Amino acid sequence: MKLKRVGDSVILLLSLTIIVLSFGGISDFTGKPEVHVRTEDGEFIYELEQDTFATFTGPVGETSIEIRDGKVHVHDSDCRNKVCIAAGWISSPGDWIICLPNNVFILVEGSLDSSEEGGTDDIAF
Repeated sequence: MKLKRVGDSVILLLSLTIIVLSFGGISDFTGKPEVHVRTEDGEFIYELEQDTFATFTGPVGETSIEIRDGKVHVHDSDCRNKVCIAAGWISSPGDWIICLPNNVFILVEGSLDSSEEGGTDDIAF
């Protein structure tokens, strides 16, 4: 009977450890919005508020992104279907665009302004 209580204690301790560690990976979206571009060559970070034009080389050619007026979009890509270009402009944290053939992933990260439409009012755990 004592072995069962020890096993229950171990499971409880492991469960609590997993719960506590899981909160360490939560992003609180602080700071200015940034554009994170992940490619086969690494990760590139750009300020969303600074107009930029960048080109990345992938397996099927080049993918160009444009950051302008606090928004980002895929300007041009050598992929066949151009779905990434059709995604349009994005600007809110959590928005993303991906060009699968060229392995280019674009993610907007940063703070959410609660005064913006669609922003977060409150956070509950």
